[in-house]
Amino acid sequence: MLRILSLFPALIAAVLLLASGCSPKYNQSLLNRDLSSLGPIKVVRHETPGIIKASGAETGLLALATLAVPGGSALLFVGDEYGKARGAGTHNAVPDFGSVVMEKFLETVRQAVPHCPELSPLKDPLREDFSESAPVIEFDVKRLAYGSIDLTRGGIVIERGMDKGVIVDGFLSKTVVTMKDMQGEVLWQKSYVYLSKDHDRGMSLEELEADNYCLLKEEMVFAAEQTVADFISHMRGAP
Repeated sequence: MLRILSLFPALIAAVLLLASGCSPKYNQSLLNRDLSSLGPIKVVRHETPGIIKASGAETGLLALATLAVPGGSALLFVGDEYGKARGAGTHNAVPDFGSVVMEKFLETVRQAVPHCPELSPLKDPLREDFSESAPVIEFDVKRLAYGSIDLTRGGIVIERGMDKGVIVDGFLSKTVVTMKDMQGEVLWQKSYVYLSKDHDRGMSLEELEADNYCLLKEEMVFAAEQTVADFISHMRGAP
């Protein structure tokens, strides 16, 4: 199975990318906005999606089936739903990633960003879009996955680059932060993809789940810290 996949990584990536479409870009700089003029800002988060779990064999079979079966691109959606069903037990055993990201952002931003106005966080996740007439910072976790990760799904491979591989082991998260003014105009937006391999922390499915998901829990906290560090850096003007 792995030998077959190694012969066709570019083909697998091309087919899946065409099927899923281009991943939207979320980066928009704050452009020297005086945040103190915004007044109190609501801080909210969307509901964290289910975590996708897959073994190497499952990832390989779904990738090959997508290529081999007529209309196989439909398996992209089916594969994600299957992965979330596999990860349902994990989702209830690990921290809520969106909540961790928001908490760490609140812990950091007041000291890191000059003239940061008062922040008013809402504890519970949104069930629908935020509609109050107030400035808002929203956190939206787009994707969580662990084990054997197919980077063509969710458009991740576009953001990381095709040369870095399409199937890797470890943990992945993709999170978007958005700041809007009272009229709903986007003032600042940044997306960040965390992947264990990028930090020399790649681990197998078995390693991540051992000892009641000990390493997976640690990896999720580390990923949240890296996510927030990237957001704060971009908020302060880094490219």
